[in-house]
Amino acid sequence: MGLRMSRRPRKHIKRRIRAEYQLACVLLCLSSGKVAEAQSFFEDLRLISVEEGNLSSLARSYGNLSGGLSDGTRYSFDRYYSSDYEDIRFTWLSPVTENFGVLWGFGTGESGDKYEIDPSLKLGLILTDPITETEWISVSVTTIIGGYFREQACTADYGAIGGVQRVNCRMADSILPPSETLRYLEDRAPEDQFALSLRYNLRF
Repeated sequence: MGLRMSRRPRKHIKRRIRAEYQLACVLLCLSSGKVAEAQSFFEDLRLISVEEGNLSSLARSYGNLSGGLSDGTRYSFDRYYSSDYEDIRFTWLSPVTENFGVLWGFGTGESGDKYEIDPSLKLGLILTDPITETEWISVSVTTIIGGYFREQACTADYGAIGGVQRVNCRMADSILPPSETLRYLEDRAPEDQFALSLRYNLRF
């Protein structure tokens, strides 16, 4: 059995994208409305986080795996699941009032030979409620639009018996028929696609 590269055409799930953009519109309407003009929205802008997207680690874990050919040779999946850059997310806070603000940002995305992490957009709201001069509670809700991990298939030559077939790269040497392994190709949403956070803060 030998493996050859082939790209799987990307499929967009319109219903899912439509729902996510509707939620994004709701968040923008709630946060902006008549509260401020665009200029004032950006003048107090604060960068609050720069972090690796949570699906980059999935690609790294697959890259640490290996497969076997019919002649017993082992090969690393690193060539399929490695990238010259990682998905990096940037998040900003735009205060609207003293205790209310808009969270927003984006992710760069990431791609290798057999996977892609889509670029992403982050939108959210944060509300703080002071308890004392040094204590406060904050509540935030955010959504990630895009950022899906999409895995692509390999092409494997199974010789005279099986011929050339499309197969999940990670399962090319499994006991499953090649066509069945395609069911296990990843199409995974970010782990924090929808997030609600309640925090207690104490300043010393």
